[in-house]
Amino acid sequence: MRVASLLPSATEIVSALGHRGELVARSAECDYPPDVQSLPVLMRPRTWDANRRSAEIDARVRATRASGASLYALDVAALRSVRPDLLLTQDLCGVCSVTGEEVTAACREAGISPRVLSLAPRTLEEVWGSVEAVADALGDAPAGRSLAAALRERSRAVPTPVERRPRVAVVEWLDPPILAGLWTPEIIARAGGLPLGPEPGTVGQRTTWDEIARGAPDLVVVSPCSFSVERTRRELTDRRLRAQVRSTCGPRGIVLADEAYFSRPGPRLADGVALIRDLLAGAERPHAMPVEPFPAEPVGGTA
Repeated sequence: MRVASLLPSATEIVSALGHRGELVARSAECDYPPDVQSLPVLMRPRTWDANRRSAEIDARVRATRASGASLYALDVAALRSVRPDLLLTQDLCGVCSVTGEEVTAACREAGISPRVLSLAPRTLEEVWGSVEAVADALGDAPAGRSLAAALRERSRAVPTPVERRPRVAVVEWLDPPILAGLWTPEIIARAGGLPLGPEPGTVGQRTTWDEIARGAPDLVVVSPCSFSVERTRRELTDRRLRAQVRSTCGPRGIVLADEAYFSRPGPRLADGVALIRDLLAGAERPHAMPVEPFPAEPVGGTA
């Protein structure tokens, strides 16, 4: 089967199911496992520029969305060339990828008719269900059941009395700060924490650093969507922003974490549960993805 993925999490799911060899194309943001970066690119962002500051990226994205335009461009010629049998996309977030409607229109223009599987998980259980859905579409339901069962086991809740749960804020954008929603509150709760921010299954909550500080979090995890730890660290050389983040520091501190722990609805969300669990327990062990303490005063900070 020839599979094209327009969603980083779907690319990870296909690979985790043992079907990496069937992937024939990807989006520009599909970067894991690393060898998928050799595949042809079908979709690129129109407005995204990771070198711009978070506030500017946010303003450009909001302006584009307000105009009704798509944030992404599909390469119809490349889509026609790879001729996938199965095309994986999403219908959850217009900021994360093209929608199923846009994919259908592009396929019509390309003169192809692949099966289109559109994923839209909002909770951890729905993420694990999407693993099973992708496996079914690949004709390998047993692999889906096996992987989903393993992920459910890895992400099962830790019995913790509510009154003893530390308050945890996971911040999925820097400027303005956005408290992570959807499955992330569940990740925090299953790890033994009390999530600060939106209810499980609802979208992220735009807020201010002052408001986060007023929530008195015991632990703050800064994990901006689509940012590596290095990229986050680079933006935090800004003195104003660094001071705002520092103002939220509680007894368990502030850490910077790779975005794949929380932003991508795929297998590595189980690593997010393990990460929060370790941070709350004060455990020190190698993590699956980069994690580091928040730098208080990086050298060369800007005004």
